[in-house]
Amino acid sequence: MYAQVCFPFFINKTFTYKVPIKLHAIITEGDLVDVKFKNKECKGFVVSCSDSVSYKGKINSIKSVDHQTIPDDLWDTIKWMSNYYVTPIGKITQTVLSWAFKDNKIKKIEDTQTTFNNLLDSLKLTKNQQTIYSHVLDNNKKPQFIYGVPGSGKTEIYLKLCNYHLDKKKSCLLLVPEIALSTQIFERFQKYYGENVLLWHSQTTESYRKKTINKLNKEEPCIIIGARSSLFAPLKNLGIIIVDEEHDSSYKEIEKQPCYNARDLSIVRAKFANAVVVLGSATPSMETYYNAFIRNKYDVYQLKERYGNAKLPNVKIIDMNDENQKMLNQDIISSYLHAQIKQRIKNNEQVLILHNRRGFSSIKVCAESDDILRCKDCDVILTYHTSIQKLICHHCNKTYSMSKYSNTNIKYLGYGTEQIESILNEIYPNVNIMRMDADNANSMKKQKEILNKFKNKEFNILLGTQMIAKGLDFSNITLVAVINADLGMYIPDFRSYEKTFQLLYQVIGRSGRSEKLGEAVIQTLQPKNQLIQMSTNYQSKQFYNLNLESRKTLNYPPFKKLIRLLFQSKSVKKCIDSSEKIYHLLKVRFEDSIIGPLPCPIEKLATNNRYHILLKIDINQISDVLTTMHYIQDNKKQLIDKNVKLLIDIDSISVL
Repeated sequence: MYAQVCFPFFINKTFTYKVPIKLHAIITEGDLVDVKFKNKECKGFVVSCSDSVSYKGKINSIKSVDHQTIPDDLWDTIKWMSNYYVTPIGKITQTVLSWAFKDNKIKKIEDTQTTFNNLLDSLKLTKNQQTIYSHVLDNNKKPQFIYGVPGSGKTEIYLKLCNYHLDKKKSCLLLVPEIALSTQIFERFQKYYGENVLLWHSQTTESYRKKTINKLNKEEPCIIIGARSSLFAPLKNLGIIIVDEEHDSSYKEIEKQPCYNARDLSIVRAKFANAVVVLGSATPSMETYYNAFIRNKYDVYQLKERYGNAKLPNVKIIDMNDENQKMLNQDIISSYLHAQIKQRIKNNEQVLILHNRRGFSSIKVCAESDDILRCKDCDVILTYHTSIQKLICHHCNKTYSMSKYSNTNIKYLGYGTEQIESILNEIYPNVNIMRMDADNANSMKKQKEILNKFKNKEFNILLGTQMIAKGLDFSNITLVAVINADLGMYIPDFRSYEKTFQLLYQVIGRSGRSEKLGEAVIQTLQPKNQLIQMSTNYQSKQFYNLNLESRKTLNYPPFKKLIRLLFQSKSVKKCIDSSEKIYHLLKVRFEDSIIGPLPCPIEKLATNNRYHILLKIDINQISDVLTTMHYIQDNKKQLIDKNVKLLIDIDSISVL
């Protein structure tokens, strides 16, 4: 008997090993085995077994089968990934099963008893929530989509659904887009399910990871909560997968292969596991909206009102062109917003302020040229950070000294969260203000610390980037402000309007989530802009229908599948030559669907020049496209220059 074994490297092939007779009865596809590879002890996964092989050379034997086991549905998902995302299966195991290659043994195995806190009877569903809960359990052949306004009580339904499956001795998986959100919802679930709730993400400690894997190996039913990597947790007897905030771009891997989307893969794994899959969002992705409302591929349930006595906040649009709104010799905080902040502070209520740009500002050196300072390694404008007195590239993180520029010949352009924080401290000297962005909250520990302090009302105002717009549920927030709603609207990407709408709609929903009525103040230079109007008037269906028309006209998803081939090299010529070679290969079969090769909108990142080819194809062409992509991947050494990096992105969510 022989086994084909893959290793955690980017190698487009498997390797043949003999299976010792003592292992014949137990070895199976998806097993982790110990072998010798290039004279070194190594672990790999069994991809297939056979009674004979054509290879005539020396064949080593498998030493042992490792104690780690991969559930069948997870292994089937990984094989599906390898084909669909055009990535060697060994590379996929390295990316999504990295825990399996580590030492997961613990010195003392704790024989803990599974316990339930039985607090769910304090949790009452509304009539509409109860109807949705019952229908989800009855209609599990399709993906289930819960479309609820912010604060409508989607989490309460999730809690009840998990309870049903735990009672059936089945495990549950809950995906959230950000690690910071996983901690908050983890605490909510732990209140009801105690030690049956486990976190799964890249920032957990080694001891916690070992404890988690040990518990999973016992095959006791449990709930795993985590970001996109938690989709690959080795849960056995999986009953339900819930993808909260399914629209969020954090679910998509964009920097390396496999460029998977955890939302889409959740549907795949659920199918292999014969499990229920539930997607939830107040601002669905265009794909989910299309599949739910137009194609009828998903069952849809709507929650149009907030949970309990909470009401949707009132929204006030402020025209920042209006001179009457300017105050204190600055045009960042309007006079109306200033008055509202003062009132909320007086009432001992809390304020959330969103500005989706970190740092202080961009810099223009007036004495030298009219150019704004840019990164030498990237086609990106630098941002000045006062905390370290340096310029930073927000793409490659390279820093530049400010020492050669005097204050007399520089001009600050635009503003970031640092500058807004400084202005807020001047206007409200006796108010506690906290900033939360990628500079001061770059770890789960720091994010948790900031959010806990805000929850405990240790400060009045939380200022931050988009990380504060997602999933936060604090009862004392009665005012949300967006400093510049126009940001992001004109980024040269087909999803810029979709993302801006989602960000505005979501952050508005952070206000007034208890019995206190909330308000949202939206500052803009374009108060009559359609997107601004629709996002602030809760006109989500109008927005989606209008955008679907635009996407259809331009042949973008969800009407076409978008495949992006990204070429990166320090040499522009090698980048162009390689992309043109692939273009001519693709043009033969997909002449009517191909765009490029063209420079990317961001032409240079981290010293690499960037060109791309886009394919906009019909769904019935995907099989032909994948066959061609695998041919390109398997023959990459012959087709493109060795100094060119090729990224194949199936179902790309951006063209930047």
